[in-house]
Formats: sequence, C-alpha cells, structure tokens
Amino acid sequence: MAKNEVSINILRKLVLDCFLLIGLGLCIGATNLLWQPFQRGFFCGDQSLMYPYKGDTVTVLMLRLVGLLLPISTFLICEWTLLRNVRDCERCLGVRIPAWVRGFYSTLVCFAIGTCFVEIAVNISKNVIGRPRPHFFDICQPSINCSSLEWQDRYIQSSDYTCTGPQTDKYGDMRKSFLSGHSAWAAYTMVYLAMYLEGRMTWQGTRTLRHVLQFGVVMLSWFTALSRVTDFKHHWSDVLAGYSLGVVFAVFMWAWGTDVIQKKKNHNSLPQFEIAITSQSMQPQR
Repeated sequence: MAKNEVSINILRKLVLDCFLLIGLGLCIGATNLLWQPFQRGFFCGDQSLMYPYKGDTVTVLMLRLVGLLLPISTFLICEWTLLRNVRDCERCLGVRIPAWVRGFYSTLVCFAIGTCFVEIAVNISKNVIGRPRPHFFDICQPSINCSSLEWQDRYIQSSDYTCTGPQTDKYGDMRKSFLSGHSAWAAYTMVYLAMYLEGRMTWQGTRTLRHVLQFGVVMLSWFTALSRVTDFKHHWSDVLAGYSLGVVFAVFMWAWGTDVIQKKKNHNSLPQFEIAITSQSMQPQR
C-alpha cells in the first residue's frame, strides 16, 4: 500500500471517529438535559418510596474518574508492553506511528463509543419510565393528605398533587430511578476492563495476577451497584437492570467492536508430523 494511501486511511479513521464521538456526545446532552422524564404517579401506601434521602457512597465524580482512568491507564500499559518491540510501524504524513500507539488508540476509541452507548441507553430508560426513587416522598413531600380516605387505595396521578419539599433542585432527578446509571456505567467499564485483561495481558507469568486484577475490578463494579440500594437511590430491580445492561454492552463492544493489533510471532510451530521426521533425521547413524 502506498504511503499516501496509508496516510489517507489513517486520517479518514481519525476524522470519522471524532465525528462519531461528537455526535454521540450531543445525543447524551439532548437526552439528559432536554428530555423531561415521564411524570409517573404513586400510591399513598407504597412503602418502597418512603426511604430517607441520603448522599452517595460512590459519587458521580468518583464513578467517572475510576471508570475512565483505570481502564485507560491499563490499556496504555498493556499495549506498550505487548507491542513495544513490533517493528511494523506505519507513517502518517511522514510521522512514525508505533504499533503500540495504534493498538492503544483502537481500544480507546471502542471503549469510548461503548460508554456513549451506555449513557444514551440509560438516559432513554430513565426518561421513558420515570420511576420514582425510593426517597420520593422525602424529596417531593406531596401536597395531598395520604391519611384522608379520599386518597386511599387509588393511583394518584401526577396532576393530582404538587411537590412541596424544599429541595426543588432534585425534583427532576427523583423520577429517574429506572434504571441505575451508576450500575450500568460501573458494570460496563469494569467488565470491559476484565475482558480486555483476559485478551491482552498474556505475557508469561501473569495468569494469577491477571485473574486477581479481573476479580478486583469486577468487585469494584459490584460494590458500586450494591451501594445504590443501601443509599436508597434505586430499587433492587433498577440496579439489576442497569448492571445487566452494562455487562451486555461490555461483552458486545469487546467481542465485536474492538480492533486489536496482534503481536507477530518470530516463527510458527512445526506440524506434529514434521517434528517427528526432523527428530528422526537428527539421530546418529549406526
């Protein structure tokens, strides 16, 4: 392939990836900021909505930092370790691009696109379902008197009441229980990382270490998911649905969406029958 053609293909991929990520980012912003969640009603005797409001054990900032920095740093270390000695470096506009840089970029782009898919799917689910969070009564403090016989044993529409609670900035978020965004994000980032380690951390003597690291990152995601129940942010079914969504996207993106650069071997092993012939020919003559 001509040098100019190689450069054009690399630049085309860079431009296309940028447009895709920008477009997905705009979709995330639109589904999160412009789309108001469905105004679902409630039953006065619904005890699943009577939990107190609590802070986050795993904050959004902590979730994003760990979910991005840990996989990205692992991608960089593994690709450099695996491909640093590969000499089939390509050039773009005269600039040498090592194999490990290309491997890191390919994995990173696929991982980033997957995170955008998860965010969009979570936002759509939250807005379409509009399920109240377990602390709904504590935040909303509906204007109706649930002790009155008028409101007993009936479904109360959103038009029948107004929220009187002082925390008005949480009115929109209190209707976004299904599904758990924390659980989906944690499951996707950490399960993808665990699968990446299985496929790329393959140098000699790392099997036990690899399994320990895989267990550690998956447990991070599991702890995050469980904390959403204990923090009264989600119902258990919200967490299960969010975690399942993240796992499905992680498997899909790693198995069918990630292009990896394979390390070239110095030689191929001989077929079994050739090894037998070779060993016989090397025996000394009697």
